Amino acid sequence: MNSRLYALNVGRGDSFFVEIETGKDTYVLLIDGGDDYFDDSVKPIQFIRNKGWQHIDLMILTHLHPDHVTGLLEVAEHIPVREAVLPYPPLEWEPGKYRHPKAAQSASVLSNYRTLQELLLKQNSNVSVRHPFGQKKDWQFGDIVLRHLDPQHESDLFAYTNLLQLADSSPDIQEKRLVAFDSLSNLDSSVWLLEQSGGEQLFLFGGDALLSNWERIMKTAHLHPRGFKIGHHGMLDAWNEQLLQQLSPDWLLITNHNAEYEQFREEWTRLAQNAGCQLFVTGSQPGTHHLASRLPFIPERMELK
Repeated sequence: MNSRLYALNVGRGDSFFVEIETGKDTYVLLIDGGDDYFDDSVKPIQFIRNKGWQHIDLMILTHLHPDHVTGLLEVAEHIPVREAVLPYPPLEWEPGKYRHPKAAQSASVLSNYRTLQELLLKQNSNVSVRHPFGQKKDWQFGDIVLRHLDPQHESDLFAYTNLLQLADSSPDIQEKRLVAFDSLSNLDSSVWLLEQSGGEQLFLFGGDALLSNWERIMKTAHLHPRGFKIGHHGMLDAWNEQLLQQLSPDWLLITNHNAEYEQFREEWTRLAQNAGCQLFVTGSQPGTHHLASRLPFIPERMELK
């Protein structure tokens, strides 16, 4: 049983593939799609084609921000997706025109989310919504399990609660709610754990979960992953020494571009070293195409050819 993680260098954004080989079958999972591509070959759809994969077995969108949604649209339009897990049920709301840049961005990402749903349904994908809307929490691929950890309750979904009030709001209030949605969306981010059926926790996908999310998660979850993808592209509202001590991972992964790596390098390195972890950043070196890990081992850096 082999499982490989591919973390695409999509700048300050997320796009991951997990390739699981059982000996009889090969499964391909796609988590988020990114939107900042320094080269066309880093786009998820091109990565799929370069690998020769004919379909995606499971597509997951962790939450609604452009740097997670955008690349999934092209995949859903051109690549067969057998199953998809989305963050929210369909939203009944028609956007207007908004002056505030964050409101316009939120309206755009909500429109793209609707398009993504339509594309998946058009190709007859099995589309479900994550817990707490859906009942299923575990997806089994041979001896590998992908488990949805958070959110668990609708009361945890602050951005979604805000969205539910859009349709009944005046245009001015809609604009304010859309601005607020942009800052709240990380609080609604999904967290997923990839583990072997025997219990070894191979990799923890943190999405854009913030420290307040982790405080809630760690009250009930028993987590000791070998690898941990830090939320919110390494921003310090998503991790600290206490969280690393609780999780005790072997290695850390941050998805970000070179400019912010250089800006936060000293603090990131300090946190990782104090926790005894090796740190890897997708865009820390110019020309990086993706990081590749034969889980649970540390990743290799693959350069653009």
